[in-house]
Amino acid sequence: MSKSSSPRLITGATAGLVALTLFLHACSETSAPPIPIVPPPTIQKFSLTVAGTGSAANGSLAANRGGVACTVTHSAADVTTSGVCTAEYTAGLVVTLIAAPAPGGAVAWTGCDAPVTDNPLSCMVTMTADRAITAAFSAPPSRFALTVQGGANGSGTVASNPLGITCPISAGATGTGCDASYLAATSVTLTATASAGSFLKAWSGAGCDTSGTGVATTHGTCVVTMGQTQAVVVSFGTSADEAMVGSWASPIPWPAVAIHSHLLPNGKVLTFGRMPNAPVIWDPANPGVFESPAVPGDLFCSGHSLLPDGRLLVAGGHSGVDMFGTKTTFIYDVNGGWSRGPDMQNGRWYPTNTTLASGEVLTIAGGDTAGVNNYIPEVWQNDSWRPLSSASRSVQLYPMMFAAPDGRAYMAGPAQATAYLSTEGNGAWTSAAASNFGSRDYGSAVMYDAGKILLVGGGSPTTTAEVIDLNGGSGATWRYVAPMAVARRQLNATLMADGAVLATGGSNAAGFNSRPTDSRVLIAERWDPVTEQWTSLAGMTHHRVYHSTALLLPDARILSVGSGQPAATGLQDDFTAEIFTPPYLFRLDGTLATRPVITNAPTEVSYGQAFTVETPAAATITRATWIRLSSVTHAFNQNQRMNNLTFAVSGASSILVNAPATANLAPPGHYMLFLIDANGVPSVARIIRIF
Repeated sequence: MSKSSSPRLITGATAGLVALTLFLHACSETSAPPIPIVPPPTIQKFSLTVAGTGSAANGSLAANRGGVACTVTHSAADVTTSGVCTAEYTAGLVVTLIAAPAPGGAVAWTGCDAPVTDNPLSCMVTMTADRAITAAFSAPPSRFALTVQGGANGSGTVASNPLGITCPISAGATGTGCDASYLAATSVTLTATASAGSFLKAWSGAGCDTSGTGVATTHGTCVVTMGQTQAVVVSFGTSADEAMVGSWASPIPWPAVAIHSHLLPNGKVLTFGRMPNAPVIWDPANPGVFESPAVPGDLFCSGHSLLPDGRLLVAGGHSGVDMFGTKTTFIYDVNGGWSRGPDMQNGRWYPTNTTLASGEVLTIAGGDTAGVNNYIPEVWQNDSWRPLSSASRSVQLYPMMFAAPDGRAYMAGPAQATAYLSTEGNGAWTSAAASNFGSRDYGSAVMYDAGKILLVGGGSPTTTAEVIDLNGGSGATWRYVAPMAVARRQLNATLMADGAVLATGGSNAAGFNSRPTDSRVLIAERWDPVTEQWTSLAGMTHHRVYHSTALLLPDARILSVGSGQPAATGLQDDFTAEIFTPPYLFRLDGTLATRPVITNAPTEVSYGQAFTVETPAAATITRATWIRLSSVTHAFNQNQRMNNLTFAVSGASSILVNAPATANLAPPGHYMLFLIDANGVPSVARIIRIF
């Protein structure tokens, strides 16, 4: 017998395996056939290829999802690539390509779905097929433009060394000779000289915020290094006409760019912006001190409004990639800080929150976790989320939503098509009258009295404004009112203590995030709801455009803060705030007016209640205004609204004020009560909760 055919002894583990095999074989003869093995489904993938064709400079390209990491090299007339310039991605995935040109350089994209809205160095690609993208890098210019603009309301001149700029500024407006170009790396010294009756109030831009000298005197300088296009605002101040136009205080430092700003029920201001910057808490009563609460998550581009109990509800946010929202909910309580709420059913980036008459909160729109529009609104109800599954609708990001007098939500913009949304059951939309102008992208809207909305600015941009009175029901229509003096997009429209609306900041240039063409947008404008006319007021010292915010403080002043991240070309991220003292706080001679005083008021009232407010000069009170606390971002305040309250004098030192009759007129929560005297001067507000 050959060795290969010799019997083999089977022992131990081998014997057990054989026995198990025989057992299974025996069972298979009497049992059901074995379940077939199904191979896993094939995951479809597509290739993404990037190139630098047409480049005149070096650069690099990377994908936010990993994979692509490609270097573009320009040498003489040749363009080559190295590294990973082709990668595969799962079908349907949205990939953001990020370009890194040489300092001062730029990139032109070909083949992308669209540019990323707030970063021109990026573009988005949806992997529905093999894709080829070209990024043509351009070299930085050898010369850069430097522009001087005037802020505030004073006068003076600005001159440069080396020569090029000799800029006259009169009442905040610039003349000729205010721009020049300089070779790269040139150090340009700007010298500001105030005219008689004026003083150097502030520098802004090109690093002059911190390096400019001579503030509050008649002369000052700032040195600007020309490494990119630069714009410097030189503000000369004067106190001669504050009674007519109000006054902007000199800017104060702010620890982070305030992209989202909120007035809390304790009178403090909470702001937050991009990660990793911590949120900021600021107390107007102690303006030099800032608190930094912990960062609970990435709150950038979230929606937010105040709940009936005064907590701030923040819905959604940033996943780290623009347009890709998060499902998260965070709640800020002035007594306990941040806490985590239940997740929404899908992500939201650029959503709007609206507190309803029921005390529930509607959140709507935004980019979801897949980077596409979230069509399904949700309602915060009893600390949980309820989807409005029958109310699927594609709406623009950050829609201008309001709680309407009939209990529904009303979408006033920015799209021209408006609609009511019922949040009962699974939800339902009802079309309403279209606005007149058209799309008001980055315009603003304010409910300046119960059911009455002002829609202003936005678009290309425009000066136009229009109003609607929802108290007329579904048949209400829009009508034009007087336009602003200056076209604005990315402005803030803020309710003032007397019920007027203050338009501040913005850009008068076309384009998503363009630097203003001149300093006219630094002038604040006031809209009077009685005359429906605009009046130009004092000018601020800093351009406040994309990602700036503004809100009404309890002392009747207006806080304007932030701008940037990203900044418009020639501007910088703005880590300052300015506070506006409106004309209603001045006497005719320019001194501060004597204000009515609220010595006592309840902290809570119920609907329809007549409540006593104590004030020493009760007989001089002519108006009582009721203004909801602010929660503002991206040119729209998601929480502010106003009522004019009726009242009667009930004694030498008290009046009897009538609270709003129903929650449809004033959703439950915290409001500022201002008393206004016969001279139009408002008191410091008392913050009162209605429920």
